[in-house]
Parts: sequence; structure tokens; C-alpha cells
Amino acid sequence: MRGVSPKYYPPVENLLDLIYEHYTENNSIAPKTTEAGKEAKQKEKDLETWLRGIAGMDVLVDDYGGDIPLWEKIMDRQGSVCCAWEKTAFEEGMKVGMRLMLEALGI
Repeated sequence: MRGVSPKYYPPVENLLDLIYEHYTENNSIAPKTTEAGKEAKQKEKDLETWLRGIAGMDVLVDDYGGDIPLWEKIMDRQGSVCCAWEKTAFEEGMKVGMRLMLEALGI
């Protein structure tokens, strides 16, 4: 087994990424199911309303070959940043959990 690289599906760089992929596919923060999800959805709506109210936010900008309003591009970028932080928090939480298990088992 040594020297043989594992093949993960979906293609990811490591096992922790694979666990995160499956976690997010099966445990979305749906607004209907959790208070945190409802609160996040409302904050997203509030941000969108605020952005749309700023002068110049209707200007069209390029987005992967198409044009979208600037406010929508900002919302997309903001979502990407939030996803990156969520993934980082998940991974760090998993690492803490693993350390806790090792300590509890005396390994």
C-alpha cells in the first residue's frame, strides 16, 4: 500500500477535503431546518437589499462571459469568501476532534 496514492471521488486533494465534500452535500444549512440557516438567509437578503440601494450597483460587469449587475457580482464574491471560511472552520474542528479522541484514548 505504501507509495500508492489513493483515488478519492469526487476528486479532492486529501481525505479531509473528501470528508468536507460529503458533509456539505448531506448537511446543508437549509433555512427551513435550522435557526442558523434562517438567520444566515436573512442576513444575505439584508446585504442584497443594502447593495441594491447604493448608487451605481446596477452597472453591468463581466461574469464568466456574461454580464451581471455589480451588486450580484459582489454577492457572489461574498459567498465565496464565506464558503472558504466555513471550510477552514470545519477542517480545524475536525483536527481538534481528532486530537481530543487521541488524548481520550491515550494514544
